[in-house]
Amino acid sequence: MKLLAAILFILPVLAAPCAGQEGQYWINNDGTQGGFVADTAYVSKNVYIGENAQVCDKAQVTGFAKITGNAIISDYAKVWGNAHVYENAQVYDEASVWDNAQAFGESRIYGFAGLKGNVKVYGKARMFDATYSSGRYY
Repeated sequence: MKLLAAILFILPVLAAPCAGQEGQYWINNDGTQGGFVADTAYVSKNVYIGENAQVCDKAQVTGFAKITGNAIISDYAKVWGNAHVYENAQVYDEASVWDNAQAFGESRIYGFAGLKGNVKVYGKARMFDATYSSGRYY
């Protein structure tokens, strides 16, 4: 019985956006409800956050960037310009995605990685500790 009570208590925390961090759901400029933004994260007014996306920890999303699908931006990551992170992509650690760069699919951008220009990273690609400014990686 104690195990069942513990499971019922823990499940909502595990399912909570940003691992239970305090925050609120973003309202996009078009009036639609966006995804979750932690109180410690920063999102500028022109950013579009999809309803299932998350911006956690001390991450920053600025400019006209889009975070959609089930994408997660966390830790000290930064996304700005016209960058788009979507589907199940994750940007974390101190990674940055900017200009017109795109990260999507199951891709992971982390460490000190940088995506800029017109680069596209998708599929199951893992990018870390280098800057990529053109091409497609999957």
